[in-house]
Amino acid sequence: MKRTIIHLDGEEYIVGQSIDEVRAAMDAILATGKPGWLRVNHGRAELRVADILVSAGMTVGLVNANDPENLELDDPAS
Repeated sequence: MKRTIIHLDGEEYIVGQSIDEVRAAMDAILATGKPGWLRVNHGRAELRVADILVSAGMTVGLVNANDPENLELDDPAS
């Protein structure tokens, strides 16, 4: 099962898509030049459907929740 965690404004949202699919959906919204809504899930034990507003200038983090190798950060000193 594909799963991506979106970090936005201190909250975590979950999407049942690959990180590339989420990035492509966000890029498609941004390409319109107008803000747009992205359907996501919010919560841990009990997921609730939510929508986040994607707009230019927003800061968002995407985490591939299916690949534990990507969870460790590279040491910038090495």
